[in-house]
Amino acid sequence: MELPAPPHCWVVLAKPVQGVSTQSVYQSLHLDNLDHPDTQGMIQAIKQSDYQGVCKRLKNVLETVTLPKNPEVELIKAQMKRFGADAVLMSGSGPTVFGLVQQESRADHIYNSLRGFCEEVYVVRLLGSHQTLD
Repeated sequence: MELPAPPHCWVVLAKPVQGVSTQSVYQSLHLDNLDHPDTQGMIQAIKQSDYQGVCKRLKNVLETVTLPKNPEVELIKAQMKRFGADAVLMSGSGPTVFGLVQQESRADHIYNSLRGFCEEVYVVRLLGSHQTLD
């Protein structure tokens, strides 16, 4: 199945100094208690270039393990939301967090606000290209 490019937006990425052990996260994950993401809904949102639909369906089941053990990751998520991100999620097993916004000025505001307590903060524009799902 081929997917179109995702909706255009800005992505703010922030990585705390302390790392996360991917092995530890996966060892602590309880597969029988997972609340799975709405993958089909996400595919439809991307196909329809529905930015709000994409934001609404972002989910990372690994947050249930990483966030309780790494309060700085939860703090970055909370700060991104507070500073105006439309959606915020931890990337993979962590510790990097990303936030989505549609306006460059808001991305810049979040970036500048996070730089006070997080060394590695980046802003990129999500352009994307067609992708094939196997």
